[in-house]
Amino acid sequence: MRNNLFLRLVLIIFGIVNIHSLHSQIGTTSTYKFLNLSPSSRISALGETNVSIFDDDICMVNGNPGLLNETMRKNLSLSHKFLYTDISSSNLDYGFLINKWAMPFHFGIQYVDYGDADLADEYGDISGLVDGSEVAINLGTSYNVQDKLNLGVNAKYIYSVLGGYSSSGVALDIGALYHAGDKNLDIGFAIRNIGSQISKYDETYEKLPFNITLGVSKKLEHLPFRFNITATNLERWNVIYDDPNDENNILLLEDDSQSEKSKFGLFSDNLFRHFIFAGEFLLGKGDGPLRLRISYNYRKSKEMAVSPYRSFAGFAFGFGLKLRKIRIDYAYNIQNTIGGKSHITIGANLGEFKKRM
Repeated sequence: MRNNLFLRLVLIIFGIVNIHSLHSQIGTTSTYKFLNLSPSSRISALGETNVSIFDDDICMVNGNPGLLNETMRKNLSLSHKFLYTDISSSNLDYGFLINKWAMPFHFGIQYVDYGDADLADEYGDISGLVDGSEVAINLGTSYNVQDKLNLGVNAKYIYSVLGGYSSSGVALDIGALYHAGDKNLDIGFAIRNIGSQISKYDETYEKLPFNITLGVSKKLEHLPFRFNITATNLERWNVIYDDPNDENNILLLEDDSQSEKSKFGLFSDNLFRHFIFAGEFLLGKGDGPLRLRISYNYRKSKEMAVSPYRSFAGFAFGFGLKLRKIRIDYAYNIQNTIGGKSHITIGANLGEFKKRM
């Protein structure tokens, strides 16, 4: 019964998305880029992408619907990311269980407010203000195929308003998780943002930020530490930014002579731009009421570098603290030499409040 229901749901959602899939392409440029923003401070501290941590954190489902499980029932999470100037991003996530189908579900809202900006013509003359915002409404579910294998799906409706233009779209995330609890090992895989615009901003249909991600999480046996390795953008090998200031792939050597990048140099640079390395200390009894996090995103460190200055761009730090019924998480992502951005999340299991009343 559950198996048939899950398959029907996936096929129906995939059919709706596929109506417009002819306009969806894989590439380096796309619209609705806000879908790639981290949904919680915990994920921000772990490198802004994670598809393999299996626990009761409902926010993790945004990256991989295969992580959705029954322990997330009645979990509510609110997140807010402080970006630049008046720009901000917020997320709401809630997990629930439909007893009739014995399946866990996830409902989420992602919202980005771009604030006000000057409205100027091609000559720079300002005639007023324009604003912009984008929102994605997310509904997902998962199914336990075997003891160690979980499959999940998220369906999204997207609406965007940028100045006097608007657009809407639909997208689908498909995810899987291999959970080897006896070995403290989790392997996650996700294909995100399969879909297309329903209505376009002007005369051109634009691509969605399609992404294939693979991740591994391993909790050490004799140390309260879990490390994570995540490989992103597996649908495309070459993710090196096309720098107009380095059109000939020139490297400046220590003796001030110039040399073209070697094939091995380009290969290794491309390879590591796909990887995010992260770790999480779980301190205290039980599930770790205090958690310390650190990560390094090589691709971000390269893309946010400002020559000739050195910075810690690509590094992220954070912590999580559980105070009785509420968990508070904070993250700080270093962007470049001018600083970074903060992200805060407050979460709770609403079922715990009823138990103690």
